[in-house]
Amino acid sequence: MTWLPDSTVAHLREIADLPDFSGTKYEIIEKLGHGGMASVYTANDRDLDRKVAIKVIHAPIADPLVQERMLFEARIIARLQHPGILPVHDIGFLPDGRIYYAMKLVRGRRLDDFVDATTSLPDRLRLFLRICEAVAFAHSHGVIHRDLKPSNIMIGDFGEVLVID
Repeated sequence: MTWLPDSTVAHLREIADLPDFSGTKYEIIEKLGHGGMASVYTANDRDLDRKVAIKVIHAPIADPLVQERMLFEARIIARLQHPGILPVHDIGFLPDGRIYYAMKLVRGRRLDDFVDATTSLPDRLRLFLRICEAVAFAHSHGVIHRDLKPSNIMIGDFGEVLVID
């Protein structure tokens, strides 16, 4: 028997973890992160020739309530048109039945990483104000985030502040 090098096994695990997007307009590039319910990937939108972020439920789930929850989440985010809220572009189902939705891909840093590098109190307060504006907008539309934390706020390369997830 021939043993595979650890690097090969790690690569095979990474590939096996990628969802099957055949039959869609998206090509998965890499995994960005994961949470309790879903993972987020960078993908190429072949129709529009742009990179997007795609959120996909972890595994095929028989419980339709979980699918409905993610569909509900995507619809809520899509109707919140605000510069401080990450826009949803598209929603669909994978061949295995899992739901996904495509969003704007934000290049930048998470709030906790960004604030560690920012020492100015006025700069931190300006960021806080912009976060509050996005959250207040969501609240004015009857939406409560329920998981607001520094890792769910992105500071883009152009200084944009976006509440995500």
